Amino acid sequence: MPTTRASYRVFPIWTSRFWTWLTGKPDCGEKAILKLTPFAYAVWAVLTYVAGLALATGAGRLHGAWCITALFLGWVLAVNGARRMVSTVAHQCIHRRFTGNIGVDMAVANCMAILTLTQSAKHYHDEHFRRHHHHAIFSSLHDPAGEFLLRAGFRPGLSIRSLWVRLFVAMISPRFHGIFLWSRLRSLFLGLSWKARCVGIILWSAIFAAALGSQPTSAGIFAIIVPVTVIYQNSVLLEFISEHAWFAAPKDLTQPKYIHATHSWGRFCGRRTPQRGAKSRLTFSIDWMIWSLEHLFYHLPTRLVILPGDLSQHDFHHRNPATLQWTEAAFARENDIANGDTRWPPYQEFWGLHTAIFHVFDGISKVRP
Repeated sequence: MPTTRASYRVFPIWTSRFWTWLTGKPDCGEKAILKLTPFAYAVWAVLTYVAGLALATGAGRLHGAWCITALFLGWVLAVNGARRMVSTVAHQCIHRRFTGNIGVDMAVANCMAILTLTQSAKHYHDEHFRRHHHHAIFSSLHDPAGEFLLRAGFRPGLSIRSLWVRLFVAMISPRFHGIFLWSRLRSLFLGLSWKARCVGIILWSAIFAAALGSQPTSAGIFAIIVPVTVIYQNSVLLEFISEHAWFAAPKDLTQPKYIHATHSWGRFCGRRTPQRGAKSRLTFSIDWMIWSLEHLFYHLPTRLVILPGDLSQHDFHHRNPATLQWTEAAFARENDIANGDTRWPPYQEFWGLHTAIFHVFDGISKVRP
């Protein structure tokens, strides 16, 4: 039986690049065609974000279904751009893998933070670079991301069902979103110089003024606040909860750095294409209909909003945090599987965000409180 990614070969070969983008995993032997520079990657992410906010705020000028369509498309673009700006560009900046100049990279990370109202480069560097990547802290109760999940209610020893309930409750909880937003703004304010704070205040005053001026009501403000707060924060929550084996003890105490491999995995958006076998034509057709709807309404939104950029290959980053191939992480991961250091544990992967979350919840439920 072919692998999940290989099963997509039932489609014409010219569609392969689309499936590589959607799933996050290249087909066997596939090579990158377009290799973006870090600067080009950052510009593309910012343009996506700005275009999304502009489309969302201008949606009120349309009518009927066009208004709703433009609003939701704007929100998707805005969150997609914001996540790539922070989780990819700013992330690589605090690893000094944007220009290699610490001053420039931290300045770029702060620009991304101001534009998205997220954590300052200073706090991001301290929490992520110094603590999250330290093998003795990584994925433990003392990991900053782990502490975030604990505050959201994901405690060791809870049943899998209870953890799912807490996930859905957190996603609609005003308290969760209020605390999350406050922590973002507090970090941004305390981590910036007074000059950068002034720039941020002027920039966002102009954004809100433009939003108010675009429509006769405050709908423009609503169109900005929703993607920048609720949708963005739910995206972060779903991505965080699925990326590592939270709170689970290391599997190899003799090589503590290998925890980055055993507690990380690829998260790919898709499912094996239906196989005919002995199925009737009707059953096979129904399987394809379900598969298509699943990709359109589940895997595609997941790739756009929750796992954009290199987040599907986040395990590659933890094995190679100093890599300069982050703009083409999907292909770099496959190359590492084929030619990487054989001393490291094998790569792991999950197809469908829900399968990764279930795996994490299963591990959390087995950890003693």
